[in-house]
Amino acid sequence: MPMFTLPIDIAVGLVMLFVAGLARGFTGFGMGIVAIPLLSLMMPPTDAVVIVLLLQVYVSLLNFQTSVRLCHWPLVNRLTIGSIVATPVGSWALIYLSANMLRLCIAVIVLATAVTLAAGYRLKMIPSGRKVLALGVASGILNGLAGMSGPPVVAFFLAAPLSVAVARASMIIFFLISSILALIPLAMFGKFHLWSMAGSVVGLPVVLLGSVAGTKLYLSSHEGHFRFISIGLLVLAAVLAGMRALDGFMA
Repeated sequence: MPMFTLPIDIAVGLVMLFVAGLARGFTGFGMGIVAIPLLSLMMPPTDAVVIVLLLQVYVSLLNFQTSVRLCHWPLVNRLTIGSIVATPVGSWALIYLSANMLRLCIAVIVLATAVTLAAGYRLKMIPSGRKVLALGVASGILNGLAGMSGPPVVAFFLAAPLSVAVARASMIIFFLISSILALIPLAMFGKFHLWSMAGSVVGLPVVLLGSVAGTKLYLSSHEGHFRFISIGLLVLAAVLAGMRALDGFMA
């Protein structure tokens, strides 16, 4: 059952989803990385993962047509193959790890991604197929574990010698695919609940509003702002999730 039932709790949850939609519209990847740590402050992480994955699928369809044309398909295909193999492993861990341990894992994953991006590491060329496949495996484990396939993939695309438009479109397509992959084992494990599906439907208009606003900001912003805001969102989400986990361990 959800932990938030009062109107103020629902309002706070919707604000969190708006921020996640705004981040996703601007960066192409912010939905899970921002929403899951924030929502896990208010509910079990497993429920937050289901809601956000459903929303990720809904919202990704907004930019699907444009993203299909700009997407770097050879990279996305290899990442997807690795993710297909590894997602069930992460899903198993999601079912059996404690809520606080999951929150801590989420915080560490997101913070590590932020540090990698802040270091300004850049690739001079696209890695080999095997390395991209291995990256897809790592992404798949995180996808199943925390509904966040993004951290290694985001770090890769922002460091790769690709334009922002191609990187953003490729991430949108990959995260649509990875969200569907993560939902399948969760459904098999019986983690779909009527209230979580209803919550995703209720939150959809707010996320769409945030996503549209974020897309407009992206189209009117400088390329440097894209990287700066992306890193800032990662740090914020990691700090909040880490504080919630530590508070739970101390209690």
